Amino acid sequence: MTSSLLIGNARIDIRIEKSTLRVPTKEILRWVKSAAESVTAYYGRFPVPQVLIRITPFEGKGVQNGMTFGDRGGRITIRVGNETSPSEFASDWMLTHEMVHLAFPSVDEKHHWIEEGIATYVEPIARIQAGNLTAEQMWLDLVRDMPQGLPQAGDRGLDHTHTWGRTYWGGALFLPPGGH
Repeated sequence: MTSSLLIGNARIDIRIEKSTLRVPTKEILRWVKSAAESVTAYYGRFPVPQVLIRITPFEGKGVQNGMTFGDRGGRITIRVGNETSPSEFASDWMLTHEMVHLAFPSVDEKHHWIEEGIATYVEPIARIQAGNLTAEQMWLDLVRDMPQGLPQAGDRGLDHTHTWGRTYWGGALFLPPGGH
């Protein structure tokens, strides 16, 4: 099944692969629209004129394994549990995070932390600006999660320490207030 949304002057094509989702299509479209509006609120426009979002169902709940590619105008693959609830979609951050990647070019693998750091930093701010997250929740999440980006014993810097925490949260810590 394929649908399209227009957000500003951007076309967002949504392809649901082999749908075994028990989630109504309108909930998926609402989730995609919310993420796109968040990114648009932050940047003032959607980062690319067209993107394809390929959704692959899995057994269970939640959103997993988002990946963004810059080819063909922009492409995002993401997995959605066939029993994901509307409240789980409403609290999801991953699709917004993946859409933020569309605004920054891919860099050499050793600098991957800057790509993930920007997406980690911008995502909650974008969701707040669009009314999809409260500032209070963002600060609670930051206080809980930001220490994962701090250097540990034996750390060799962001270009050479490729743990999950250093890549995502270390990259976010690197950004100045305001994120750009």
